[in-house]
Amino acid sequence: MSKLRQYAADRSARDPEFKAAYEAEMAVMDLIRARKARGLSQTDMADRLHVSQPYLAQIEGMTKKLNADLLFRYAAELGLSLKVTEPEPRQEGGSF
Repeated sequence: MSKLRQYAADRSARDPEFKAAYEAEMAVMDLIRARKARGLSQTDMADRLHVSQPYLAQIEGMTKKLNADLLFRYAAELGLSLKVTEPEPRQEGGSF
């Protein structure tokens, strides 16, 4: 495991807000990798999603939040599905 991934895992274990933000960013990165693997440009993907290319660039750049509807449509356009899981129980003695 890389040092960065180890740091993210350690920090995620003790900071729920960090974990949520990290997982959201990783999900977007996975979608970008899948889009590129299928040979689709941002313009191609934006056309499929009926949004502008600049808007999609902001989403992929994490300067705009990706809403659930667009997230599911983005995944579906790539032939992917999303899995929603229960969060892990918080550890005893945490700050919450």
